[in-house]
Amino acid sequence: MSNLNATISFLNALSLVQTNISIYGYSVILIVGNIGSVLNVFVLTRRQYLQNSCSCYILASTVTNLIILNVVVLFRLLTGFDIDPSRTSAFFCKFRTYIVQMTTALSRIYIVLACIDRWAMTSTVVRRRSFTNRKVPKILIPIVAIVCGLSFIHIPFYYDIIRSRCTTTSNSYLQFYNIFNTVLSGVTIPIPMIIFSILTVRNVKRLQHRVDNNTLLTERIIPNNIVNKRHHDYQLFYMIFIQQCVYIITTLPFVSYLLYITITMYSVKSPVQTSIDNLYMTVVFTFVHVNFAATFYIYVLISHTFRKDLKRSLLRGRLITWISGNQQNRITVASVPLEINLPPRT
Repeated sequence: MSNLNATISFLNALSLVQTNISIYGYSVILIVGNIGSVLNVFVLTRRQYLQNSCSCYILASTVTNLIILNVVVLFRLLTGFDIDPSRTSAFFCKFRTYIVQMTTALSRIYIVLACIDRWAMTSTVVRRRSFTNRKVPKILIPIVAIVCGLSFIHIPFYYDIIRSRCTTTSNSYLQFYNIFNTVLSGVTIPIPMIIFSILTVRNVKRLQHRVDNNTLLTERIIPNNIVNKRHHDYQLFYMIFIQQCVYIITTLPFVSYLLYITITMYSVKSPVQTSIDNLYMTVVFTFVHVNFAATFYIYVLISHTFRKDLKRSLLRGRLITWISGNQQNRITVASVPLEINLPPRT
């Protein structure tokens, strides 16, 4: 009897920890992530950034992150309060699962495109550098969104409510789904990130070596605006590089969890083991969503240029508000008619 009571107490403790992680963890991610993503959009929509192809991919990823935060993270937060529409609505069950997978993959793919863009920018081959043309993101961003959306279209057909849970309708599809996510998150996305980052670092070192050998020539011939643009391009690369590192660190536990679930899918588990697995799942998913909330703070910490542009944007916004307010006051004052009291004629 005492062992049973101890087991029940342990299960209740695990459930309480899981609930607290869902409530407090996702609350912080939701608030901090939204603030950072909005400021990201605020800076990246400046003309200087919109003229840069890499910034367009980062902006597309940031907008996708806003969807993730306000749909995926929000409903995971509500789950901590025992509010889960996916348990009662089959449509919402299918829709939420589809949006979760599609948007998380889309955000990461845009960062992969940003990595490829930085590699092309630092290449000495003219044909490769054409990939950094401003027209390329305008074509690739919507195409990638459509292809990504079609790639996950199978999810609504195999998800439904079973025993008050939104889950797959067959074990074979669940196995495919876990393997698909493992390959996508652990191989398909991080491998190109690593490869193109290494190639970009190599290109940057070569370019810096050339500049060092021709320092005087560079100072005399290359205008300051071109030098500043090149510095801005390198800053974007460093921002993307650190973001990749954070992605890999936050994704490794998720990939290991998927492998574990796939391997032990047909194993008979005790209630204690099931509760431990659920707690691990909550921790892993919380860790994964940190990646979508942390981009702005990574950019601010890494890039001096980004910090400077953020300050300029904020100050300019305040200045415009102040000027607009003064102009409105002037217009109001000017529109007030003047009454002149003349003395009566005698």
